[in-house]
Amino acid sequence: MRTRHLVFIASLAAMLGNPAWAQTAPARLAPASSSSAAPAPAGVAPRAGTVNLPTPSDFDDFATTTGVTTASQIVETTLSTNPVFGQVLFQGNFARESFKGFNPNYIISVGDTIALRMWGAVENQLELTVDAQGNVFVPKVGPVQVANVPNERLNETVENRIRSVFKADVGVYATLAAAVPVKVFVSGFVQRPGLYPGFASDSILTFLDRAGGINPKTGSYLDVRLLRGGQVVSQVDLYRFMTEGFLPAPQLKDGDSVFVGPSGPSVKISGLVTNTAQFEFKPGTVIRDLLSIAGISGRATHVRLARNVGPKRDAFYVPVNDPFLDTEAKTGDEIEVTADRLVKQIAVAVEGEHESAGFYVLPYEATLADLLKQIQYSAQSNSAGLQLFRKTVAERQKQVLDETLQKLEQSVLNARSWTPEEAELRSKEAALVLQFVERAKLIQPKGQVVLYAGVDPSTIALEDGDVLRIPRVSNVVQVHGEVYLPNSFIWRKRQDAGDYVEQAGGVLQRSSSDRILVISPSGEITQGSGTLVNPGDEVLVLPTVDSKKFQFSKDIIQVIYQIAIAAGVVARL
Repeated sequence: MRTRHLVFIASLAAMLGNPAWAQTAPARLAPASSSSAAPAPAGVAPRAGTVNLPTPSDFDDFATTTGVTTASQIVETTLSTNPVFGQVLFQGNFARESFKGFNPNYIISVGDTIALRMWGAVENQLELTVDAQGNVFVPKVGPVQVANVPNERLNETVENRIRSVFKADVGVYATLAAAVPVKVFVSGFVQRPGLYPGFASDSILTFLDRAGGINPKTGSYLDVRLLRGGQVVSQVDLYRFMTEGFLPAPQLKDGDSVFVGPSGPSVKISGLVTNTAQFEFKPGTVIRDLLSIAGISGRATHVRLARNVGPKRDAFYVPVNDPFLDTEAKTGDEIEVTADRLVKQIAVAVEGEHESAGFYVLPYEATLADLLKQIQYSAQSNSAGLQLFRKTVAERQKQVLDETLQKLEQSVLNARSWTPEEAELRSKEAALVLQFVERAKLIQPKGQVVLYAGVDPSTIALEDGDVLRIPRVSNVVQVHGEVYLPNSFIWRKRQDAGDYVEQAGGVLQRSSSDRILVISPSGEITQGSGTLVNPGDEVLVLPTVDSKKFQFSKDIIQVIYQIAIAAGVVARL
């Protein structure tokens, strides 16, 4: 029987064939006029590459020929959709709880509740409300003036007044039990402006949270004001609260207003930072301060900045310690923090049957031949069946598999039916296929780079993180997949894949002899029941999908093949 050899060198995409890409005639592109970059700040060498927007006449010929717009022109039509730093602050946690802790700076006010305990010669346990004159009335003592007394001096004030009547043998303990209830207006750029109840001891965050928080698209996290009688009592910078824990604690009064101003200038920061977000800033803020708020990573080496200057767009690329970062940020700046290092060495792991080290650090340009020179085989090493696994190949295999599964899923969900009977049949079919898709999504490819027989190892460049596995010499042949009795068999000369399948009980009814794969230890694959089997090979029998029962049998078969090659397992429908 004629066999077909399927060799997969780099990724699963090779199995699917190379698409034929249509070629178009090149179009002439008139060069745009050059312009000098904007001057750099004093003491800083210019690093900006300025891109001038060309006039439409420069590209008339190009646009007419190709039907596309210029690649250098950037048209901004919508506001940024990046998360705003601070928007996670208001999730309802502040609104649910009022502050009941001890605040030594809280000023006792009319309406507050004072808890008083007396023991000894006089026993009393009272809850007293501060009256309109600022007093609490203690039996046998009389009124005690507590209004405008700091919380930290409340016990001392009450105790002194009681001891003026009871000279001895009386213990006194007074504390603030509950602050006066207040109603505070919340207005400005918040989600739900309105009048909200709370306590005088609550923080501004409590009332902002009850109003749904600051509107992240329009509100400011740097301009939050507490107004009383039209005058600013306190101003809050929520960035300081998020990064330093600092939060002013002004005492609230009935009728106060919490006002959130409009959002100020902002920049976008991404890359190697703790917080990827849109950051608001005050005029005069330097770029380095914003990077500090974003939490720049210790691995970062460079900062890339894109800036709109009128109709031009400037680009800067500087080290993280460059003086340019001490210049003022401009609204609309896009900042990306990167690690731009010259890779000089790579680390490669060696596993399996050998008598040498498990890890090697090699020059960046090292090949498989360079690695093999340092490996000492054991008597049981199968040097002809070397297996090379690569992370980038596994990622690509997973990407191709996920794309195929997504197309299959869309095809099933978009399938049409013309009769009620057909609709019921397609519904059952869709349920089975979607279950198959969910199981297939969990499969992780191995990322094996196939080292076919006779390959020159000096032509295979290694990558950082590669794993070379040296299998043990084996005279066992594994047979699995769609057979009655999956098992391992001792290798025999001149036996082909069909012989081993017969020893495993033969193929199941839903498979056929033309779906037999022989996989060598190195990953090389041969298809067909007549393929001669070598020691250590695997015989894998794939299932057959009945095209009469399943509308999408061709797509399902493609997925089964991809999984079998990339992960070495059989996915069953």
